[in-house]
Amino acid sequence: MQFEEFLAAPECKIMIVTYPDIFQIEAKLKYGKFSREYQDLSAIIMLDSGDLKKIGIKDGDTVAIKSEGVNVVVTAKESEEEHPGIGYMPESVWSNILGVYPVSATVSRSQQEIPAIDELLSRSVS
Repeated sequence: MQFEEFLAAPECKIMIVTYPDIFQIEAKLKYGKFSREYQDLSAIIMLDSGDLKKIGIKDGDTVAIKSEGVNVVVTAKESEEEHPGIGYMPESVWSNILGVYPVSATVSRSQQEIPAIDELLSRSVS
């Protein structure tokens, strides 16, 4: 085991807001809900550049989002606009698993894989 494994990853408290995304909806209609194209546009969170720096990540890195005992791994994207403390996620299974919006959550870097939609659906049924 490496020493770094015992250190807690830097975290940032955020409020998550969801939004409908036309490109994600188009990918779902064209390729299907279980497609990689749909996942790439759905399993994301838009974060402020300052929040990305706080947790030591860059655009395209994976992050773990934790809220009231539930967590999900998604890709972090750097927002073009400043909105410290607020994360934006497209309406999807990845965002819905966290609860009713807006959601207070903690975000930190992650080495885990982004779960496929069928894995999330089976998790929400359990």
